[in-house]
Amino acid sequence: MMRLLKSSKKSVSVWLAFVLLVGIAVIAPGGVQAAGTSDINVKAAPYSAVGDGVADDTTAIQNAINAAQSAGGGVVFFPKGTYKISSTLRVTAHNVQLEGTGKGSVVFLNKSTDAVIHIGDTTDMHNTTHNKVKNLTIDRSVAPNSNVTTSPSYGIRIDRARFTTLEGVTVYNAAYGISVGVKNDSGLNTQFVTIQNSLVMTTGSMRTTSVLPGANIVFWSGADYKLTSTFLEPTNVGIMMDGNSNGINIDKTTVINGAAYNYGIVSGGTGFARYIVNCIVENAHHQQIYIAGGSSRVTVADSWIGAGDEEGTSTRKGILIEEGTNKITIADNRIGDQQLQAIYSKGDNVTITGNILERNVVYNRTNPANCTTCDSLQIEGGKHVIVSNNRVFSDYDRNGIGLFDDGARTLNYYIITSNDTSESGSGIQDSATGTNKVVANNL
Repeated sequence: MMRLLKSSKKSVSVWLAFVLLVGIAVIAPGGVQAAGTSDINVKAAPYSAVGDGVADDTTAIQNAINAAQSAGGGVVFFPKGTYKISSTLRVTAHNVQLEGTGKGSVVFLNKSTDAVIHIGDTTDMHNTTHNKVKNLTIDRSVAPNSNVTTSPSYGIRIDRARFTTLEGVTVYNAAYGISVGVKNDSGLNTQFVTIQNSLVMTTGSMRTTSVLPGANIVFWSGADYKLTSTFLEPTNVGIMMDGNSNGINIDKTTVINGAAYNYGIVSGGTGFARYIVNCIVENAHHQQIYIAGGSSRVTVADSWIGAGDEEGTSTRKGILIEEGTNKITIADNRIGDQQLQAIYSKGDNVTITGNILERNVVYNRTNPANCTTCDSLQIEGGKHVIVSNNRVFSDYDRNGIGLFDDGARTLNYYIITSNDTSESGSGIQDSATGTNKVVANNL
């Protein structure tokens, strides 16, 4: 009996070890894989792409994509190589995955306009669903056209499609690196796009001569988008949310460049429900985060919003909230080293809470008369504003918190409480004429 029990225990131990090994094999992150036996290899017959950077592989690759679409879906695999194309590759059906080997698989467009890859139907997003681009590098051999209004260039363009995923993609040299939704369209034309573990930049973007118009990633319209764990090195705008695009979740994303660029993240148009969480936004020359009039239900939380230095133009602010915005929340961020205000708000229904604002209004560091109207946290006009539990300190600001009317717009219905401004300018200055207010329990 004892021998049987020992044998049983040994069997159980072996079985558990096997289960654990299998479990580890299942959950361990995989590297870039070679083509599977069921994949469509763009270099294999009958497609026979060359991938030498010289031959035009447009027809070969598009034929491979069409074959996957005709089969109801499949993986179109790009072995290591440099694939030159002369016109846009189109995915217009379902369940197609374009997959490469990372930076070893480069698809480049030999023209200054249009998209390298375009995912979407011409009329109905329900006709193009569950597609993916994985581990591909997107580039172009001709400098992008500088006219983004009439002759834009795109790395990957997604419009009139649903359930699209971009994973591990690298996009270079496009006015719009990744474009989501139909520009100037107010309908629900595109839905459920996920961008993760990707990189969007310009070759040589650290050079001051490489500034491009457009944005690394733009959401024009549609809804329900997620951008996560992605690195952007912009030369103009990092992320732009425009039109009626809404339901956008941006997290764990870094927007930074040591060379000149203008805006980190822009919320424009009339979209709503936009969340910026756990991000790093740094070194924009104007605003790190710009929330334009018309935006509503925008949240910026748990992020570093700063500058790697104290340089930049005299317009650099951390977060600018314009007149006409509504239901904005700025919570638990660290904002520092801005030339002017860390937060400058003119909106309605604004909540600013739990932030650390350190060493802002550095424009005044050499001459205190440079900006005599700048406070680290400045509220002008608007109504229903709550400012609470913020820690504000700077050697250069006029006041830690300044409260003012904005011309004909009275600041009214506001609560300013439990803030520590003891190491800033003159603490709190309340010059607003609104009478429905509470300013109490501050240091």
